[in-house]
Amino acid sequence: MTSRYYPEQQRLTLGFVPLLDAAPLIVAQELGLFAAQGLNVTLQREASWASIRDKVAFGVLDGAQMIVPLPLASSLGLGAAAVPMTTALVLSSGGNAITLSQRLLQQLDLDPALLPCPLASGKALQQYLLQQLLRQSAQQPLRLATVSPYSCHHYQLHYWLSTAGISARQVEVIGVAPAAMAAQLASGAIDGFCVGEPWSSLAQLSGHGTIVTSCDQLWHNWQEKVFAVSQQFADSKPLCYLALLSALLQACHWLQDIQSNSDKTAQLWHWLAQPQYLALADSGLSGSKLFNKAIAQAFFGPALNMPWRSQGAFILQQMRNLQQWQGPLNQPLLQQVYRPDLYRQVAANLGFDAPAEDWRLEGEIGSKGDGSRFIDGVLFGLQQ
Repeated sequence: MTSRYYPEQQRLTLGFVPLLDAAPLIVAQELGLFAAQGLNVTLQREASWASIRDKVAFGVLDGAQMIVPLPLASSLGLGAAAVPMTTALVLSSGGNAITLSQRLLQQLDLDPALLPCPLASGKALQQYLLQQLLRQSAQQPLRLATVSPYSCHHYQLHYWLSTAGISARQVEVIGVAPAAMAAQLASGAIDGFCVGEPWSSLAQLSGHGTIVTSCDQLWHNWQEKVFAVSQQFADSKPLCYLALLSALLQACHWLQDIQSNSDKTAQLWHWLAQPQYLALADSGLSGSKLFNKAIAQAFFGPALNMPWRSQGAFILQQMRNLQQWQGPLNQPLLQQVYRPDLYRQVAANLGFDAPAEDWRLEGEIGSKGDGSRFIDGVLFGLQQ
């Protein structure tokens, strides 16, 4: 099934942040898929997305699991000096959730039986904030956390607030590393967060928080993590890049039935629980609870693994909405950052299907159920 690319460089260091959607990198390592491509890979755990970005930019890491907006933000010079980055493979979709503290939930007029539900929880929070305003409460504004200002978590949190009629001025949004979210919630330092799994489930299992909506309910079938490298790496080591993509796409394929295949789930749990990966052995999470059914998460599919340029343009629109950046949505940058042509090349070599188009109408579910959908029914598309 696999074809060798004879990479220009064999020894590589790839970065990841300890989240369930680091699974493709870990599976590729543990199943020997990197080795089958002639690659000697070291996986390096990083605490934050800023660390991932900076180490890929400076060549300390040869590539990494990244939140979807990060290659765009890095190429634009948002949050750090501009370093062009590129991706040709989406590693996962879904997996994010918004969790509120038990302290806050006790003050909301919200039926727990309705959860997780973005509309019910958003309306309850909006009414609570309105009551606080009418009472002229002297309390500190609600403090919510995301993993990075340039992340789908950040944009999905603001999308949820906006859909509920809550202004960004009514809350304080700060950055917290994923693995620190649950502890920050338990201590009272934050009132809620948006993060990838397993940290929402762990906060709920501990009794310190409750998941009020999955982000898949806000943006259905949305790309979440990608494998990204610097443009310099992609240009100077093209065969190495293809070899990495091939190994990772095979790992995503192995993960396609992970939530229904108990043997695979047990094997993945064994890998993820190891201290060099997610260190979950003492977390209270078990293999049977590894995937929260209320939080949609997937790793493989012709449209899922596709680096859609239309989704990149939508992310640019979210950056504009939050005043992070101003500029045209349909621009050459998307051609550089998103490489669907390379994805098709690798997929075809492995015998997998891939979409023929680089763009699609976002917000419209296709006949195969593989399109996207937004909670407010918005359709997003650009003329190409």
